[in-house]
Amino acid sequence: MNIERLNEAFQNFVVASKNLESYYKQLQEKVNYLTTELKRKNEQLEIALSEAEKSRDYLNAVLYNLEEAIIVVDQEERITTINRSAERILGLNAQEVIGKNFGSLECSIITDEPDTFLKVRDKSYHIIFSRSPIIDSKGNLRGSVILIKDITRLKEIEIQHERNKRFIAMGEMITKIAHEIRNSLCSIELFANILEKELEGKDLERFAIGISVGISNLNNTLTNMLSFVRDHKLQRKTVKLRNVIEEVLEMLMPLIETRRVSLKKTLTDSTILGDRELLKQTFMNVIINSIQAIKSDNGRVEINMREEEDFTIVDIKDNGVGIKKANMERIFDPFFSTKETGTGLGLTIVLKIMQNHNGYVRVWSEEGEGTQFSLYFPNSKHTEGLYET
Repeated sequence: MNIERLNEAFQNFVVASKNLESYYKQLQEKVNYLTTELKRKNEQLEIALSEAEKSRDYLNAVLYNLEEAIIVVDQEERITTINRSAERILGLNAQEVIGKNFGSLECSIITDEPDTFLKVRDKSYHIIFSRSPIIDSKGNLRGSVILIKDITRLKEIEIQHERNKRFIAMGEMITKIAHEIRNSLCSIELFANILEKELEGKDLERFAIGISVGISNLNNTLTNMLSFVRDHKLQRKTVKLRNVIEEVLEMLMPLIETRRVSLKKTLTDSTILGDRELLKQTFMNVIINSIQAIKSDNGRVEINMREEEDFTIVDIKDNGVGIKKANMERIFDPFFSTKETGTGLGLTIVLKIMQNHNGYVRVWSEEGEGTQFSLYFPNSKHTEGLYET
């Protein structure tokens, strides 16, 4: 009886052992499957993370290299991201501004319809400004993206284009008027010469001579006006701007001393390819303008040369009366002058000469504080189509 029970128990144990072995094999297969699946999932996750990292790096690179200034702030207006263009226009690096409140930066946005300006310390930029909210997938506000596009140069080109259209119209008008006047002058000059010969040795001869002199002066004025509206063929040579400026200052020294204007200059040995005589005329006009703008006894003119990217820049700054905001866009217009005796051609000629040298002019002015003219000349190594002699 006991043996039968023992045998039955043994048989049950064998069956249970086989079942357990079967279950163990199934469990091992499950573990192997799960291990393989987990490994595959981990590989997929690693690939996904790698792709996400690449995408993030790519997006960061795109954001960092955008021409527009991008500033990202959180809900408390703290700066979280800033790109290279924003660093440049604000004059700061990312490490200095991350975490700071946007409103604490040394800059201000000024809207003067339809224009918007960004003022950063002593600089002013014409800009397009926009601000967009950052909304997450649940509809929560996470912050804002501030976009600032510097359009200063575009505005200058636009103004220059409009000014050039006025130049062309003015040039056509001057050419027609000069032609008509010269036709009459030729007849008057002929009769004046005949009259002068008839009155030779008589008291009235001086009147005939006066007529001839007047005709000559008027003819010279017409020649200058035609010279202004016609294109000049530049005599390009390698020119050291320092020498040109020094020469102009030497010529103007009597005026500078008479006006009791103090002169400060910082000049370099930079060279450009240009027409020396026209460059002298340019500096002469701008410096005379600066001197004449000074009405106080403590007048000061500063002339500084500097390098910026592909340009040699000459800054001519005075502490004169400044230019009224309403007049800023007209100062380069022909015959526009706020002086009683001015012809209004000085700055017009400056602009034309600078354009002929592939350069441009920038002007900063504050009424009652002074004015700065910055003349941008392309460096000789970056000027195309020019030659050295």
